[in-house]
Amino acid sequence: MIKSFGANLVRVRLWHNPTWTNYSTLSDVKRSIRRAKNEGMNVLLDFHYSDAWTDPQTNIVPEAWRPVVKYSDILADSVYNYTYRILGHLNATNLLPELVQIGNETNNSIMVADNADLIPTNYVRNTKLFNAGLQAVADFNRNNAKNIKTVLHVAMNPNDAMFWVANHKKYGLKEFDMLGVSYYPQWQDYTPAQLGEFASNLYSTYGVRLFVAETGQIWTRAWNDQNINLMSKMCIGYPNTPCPQLQKDFIVEIKEALLANGGAGYCVWEPFWVSADNQTLWGVGSNWENVAFFDFNNNLLPHSGIEAYGDFNVKVTFEVNMWNAGSETKGYITGDFTDDGFGNWQIIPMKQAAEGSSVYYFDTYLCRNQTGKYYFLSDSTWTSQEYIGGYKQDRYYNVNTSDKWQKFAKNFGEE
Repeated sequence: MIKSFGANLVRVRLWHNPTWTNYSTLSDVKRSIRRAKNEGMNVLLDFHYSDAWTDPQTNIVPEAWRPVVKYSDILADSVYNYTYRILGHLNATNLLPELVQIGNETNNSIMVADNADLIPTNYVRNTKLFNAGLQAVADFNRNNAKNIKTVLHVAMNPNDAMFWVANHKKYGLKEFDMLGVSYYPQWQDYTPAQLGEFASNLYSTYGVRLFVAETGQIWTRAWNDQNINLMSKMCIGYPNTPCPQLQKDFIVEIKEALLANGGAGYCVWEPFWVSADNQTLWGVGSNWENVAFFDFNNNLLPHSGIEAYGDFNVKVTFEVNMWNAGSETKGYITGDFTDDGFGNWQIIPMKQAAEGSSVYYFDTYLCRNQTGKYYFLSDSTWTSQEYIGGYKQDRYYNVNTSDKWQKFAKNFGEE
């Protein structure tokens, strides 16, 4: 499905020996990689080096390696041999990934016996373990005439991520190709424009490209089960009005920021995690159905984040001069692109073009040749809808340009 919208990469998680689930085992990973390869897509293999989830709050060493967790040289040898062996096995079955991620959201100490050992970060030990994984990929590439790219991964704001790289470089971190980041408005409080600055700074400082390994934006704050949703915040600078269109806008802005600043690409996580009756570590259902690309009936949401993969999006500016409504009146907009995913239009505040200006605008990314309806309002209530020719009526838009930007400019209450 995502390939049909323009995606070309699948990111697959590998746990070491997850006895508690049948997911993310080697056999499960092979099944997923085979599906991706059959569709002609590239694959990023994410080595967690754990038997379960790893993130900034947990990074437990695989049980098989627990006896050597205090012996970093032996543990590094285990990392090297395991990484090399997995790549060799995948190569033999024509399932070799194009990218390998060494660890997942490795903000703090990695492969620890207990999460109490995560902080303070042991940069010396971390570097030794990262280097073991990086060397395994480098040796595999050399011995097999391959060119697998390497990714390290953190869930941090830009300044903290730059500090993280610097501290590991200080202790001899080997070269790697990309720094993966998790970029979620719930936990990383910066804009896509700042992401672009981060990408440029990272490459100019270290020659490393920025890869958004995980991202997502909510389309609703509603729930479809009793499993607590993890995300509720909108990205900074966005209207506090979740909808599928704003989910798409966020992902498109990430894509554009990376393209303009030498970034490597992005993956959305996890757009297919809809509510179901399956059991997870956190309960029955999904913690993420309000971030998925699907409505609560498991139908693909119209004009949601899945459209960001394509090259058919046009930046559309809706502009209104509110002078006719009074010099102090602000601009608001509604339309089919504000649909909340349940068939209801929402009112979104517009941005003022300049201090003291009566002109307001709203930017969004619509599909080329998309048509629809909208109108302006003078406040955040439905009774403030503009009258055009003495009547309340919809305006119409038609994104009929071959360019990447189109503007619809009107005076409030006029044709």
